[in-house]
Amino acid sequence: MKLVKLFTLATALMAMVIVPVVHAQPGGGRQGGQGGGRQGGQFGGRGGGQNNISINQLLQSEKVRNEAEIFDEQVQELKEASDKIRAEARANQGERPDFRNLSEEQRRELFEKFRKSSEETQKKVNAAVEEILLPHQLERLEEIRMQLLGTGALLLEPVQKKLKITDTQKAKFEEISNSTREKSQEMFGGAREQFQQLGGDREKIQAMMAEIREKMETVQKDAEKNMVGTLTDAQKKQFEEMKGKPFEISREELRPQRPQGQRPGGQGGQRPGGQGGQRPGGQGGQRPQGQPGQRPTI
Repeated sequence: MKLVKLFTLATALMAMVIVPVVHAQPGGGRQGGQGGGRQGGQFGGRGGGQNNISINQLLQSEKVRNEAEIFDEQVQELKEASDKIRAEARANQGERPDFRNLSEEQRRELFEKFRKSSEETQKKVNAAVEEILLPHQLERLEEIRMQLLGTGALLLEPVQKKLKITDTQKAKFEEISNSTREKSQEMFGGAREQFQQLGGDREKIQAMMAEIREKMETVQKDAEKNMVGTLTDAQKKQFEEMKGKPFEISREELRPQRPQGQRPGGQGGQRPGGQGGQRPGGQGGQRPQGQPGQRPTI
């Protein structure tokens, strides 16, 4: 393994700090906010920022769909609805201008226009998700999302509203987040120079990476402890109840898989399609007739 690759892996450890160093964000509700990085996959969902997780992201995982009892027919209907909404959005945007010929002000205006358009598109996708999925399915997906976010969920506005987080507590959250970020930056401040000094000694580099990982885990645990410690006993109880029954899954498992040689989304890329047909009928979460206990097979 080359030195540059080892250093890249080491710097990636900064992402281990679960507590997001961000301000509480509006929007989200069940969908976890709008905007953020792209998230490919069969629903074309977009995440709620680097530190957030949207319901659309959860739906990429067959393991999650099984746990939430999502039907094959719903998977297909969600994909079709998402594809239609995003196709309409692309058509309304028209051709993208040549950024090289735009001034800085024109670029900022264009980026702002794209941002608003993306948020509006995501709102429509979120509405389709809430319409297609059944209440108990949405509830379970939200519980899983809360488990994955951990204490990072405390920085999201919808969660803060439910827990009745005070301004004083919000200020404390921000203080903890900033302190965590500063400790992380300080920890990695001279990491590049230290790695270069080690040359190509793999054993020493791996030992250094292990040491950094251990320190990062300590920083993470301290931050989580301080975040939870800011809550009242009643808020702690409610926060745990919002997570529901424990479900084992990692963020890595949410990443959509794609066939080798294919790019994720966009031109030249192909998103995996769903299977199934009509939306299941019935009321109160009743399964379609003739398909008792059926799970998605995508």
